[in-house]
Amino acid sequence: MSTTRLVGPARLAVLVSTVLIGIGLPLPATAMPAPAAPRADAPLAVSWLERAAAAPDHISYHGTQIVTSWGPQGSSSAMLDIVHAASQGSEISLVGSSDSDAKSFVQRATEGESPSVDGGPLALLKATYQLVYRCCTDTIGRAAVLVEALRGDQTLAARFWIDQATGLLLQRQLFGADGKALVRATVFTDLEIENSEFLGHLPPMLPGGSDSMGLSGVDGLRTQGWTCTSELPGALQLYDVHQDTGAGVLQFSYSDGLFNVSLFQQRGALDPKAVAGYGTTGTPGVHVRYGMPSYAVWSSGGIVYTLVGDVPADVLGRVVDAFPHQVPARVTPVQRMGTGLARIATWLTPMSALSWKLG
Repeated sequence: MSTTRLVGPARLAVLVSTVLIGIGLPLPATAMPAPAAPRADAPLAVSWLERAAAAPDHISYHGTQIVTSWGPQGSSSAMLDIVHAASQGSEISLVGSSDSDAKSFVQRATEGESPSVDGGPLALLKATYQLVYRCCTDTIGRAAVLVEALRGDQTLAARFWIDQATGLLLQRQLFGADGKALVRATVFTDLEIENSEFLGHLPPMLPGGSDSMGLSGVDGLRTQGWTCTSELPGALQLYDVHQDTGAGVLQFSYSDGLFNVSLFQQRGALDPKAVAGYGTTGTPGVHVRYGMPSYAVWSSGGIVYTLVGDVPADVLGRVVDAFPHQVPARVTPVQRMGTGLARIATWLTPMSALSWKLG
């Protein structure tokens, strides 16, 4: 059995170093709405989020976006140049990198795909959180509305700034369990709406890499020995399953509408070389790397598990603990295999896939 090499995080760090904003990056200043206005009904918040989910299908634009993640490693940021053509998709480039691989094309959503807002399924967002309309504000010089997502205990989970003129999502902030600490932020620092946009020289496309099985085959996968959990800590719900029959990899997609986790499973045993440079946790055999996104890798019962997500570190730990952990006493050279991250990262969100292309 051949060994799959894990993409080197050291090379990623070198290539991204020119665009990292640094520890403690402040978010761009935004004007907050006047607190005196009474809260509108939730349906208005839902309608604005539905508009944000649909806007990229008919609005073309060119803008600069900063993505920042906060966690045990401090903060890490990347600046992206995005050219979006409504009829084609998005060309995404990492600002400041001369690497030819630091640019990719993400095809527009196909007909029938479930609507999402910044990667989170809208249906799960509506089902998990109380959505509140906070009326009018502005950001990056554009009139916007502010929508908030509240947890059941009324702590703040997320804020969305939505452009009034186009419906495009201008900024999103995700908060930890206390409703105060930022864990992830996505913000356009400038945005130009295009009357018409066409991408004439497309960079390499981020491949799909797998076929969707939906949820209908979950029971069958369980009988074959795969771990198919319907719900994870943090209110994460299983909403899709993909399979790459050629590589023998399964991807289980979980979300609560805000935070997203992908669990990859592949038969074999983990090659220790594949996780060189990763940290350890209190759970034996689990290797982690926090960042944008965060990774946890381990093997148990003849299956290699790779967890990739943007959830806070404490939630990531609880999600990892929800799965089987049986550290093999000895792994032979024949059994060893990598985690396959260099391949499966292309199934993920544009940002994480682009990061791994830099590795």
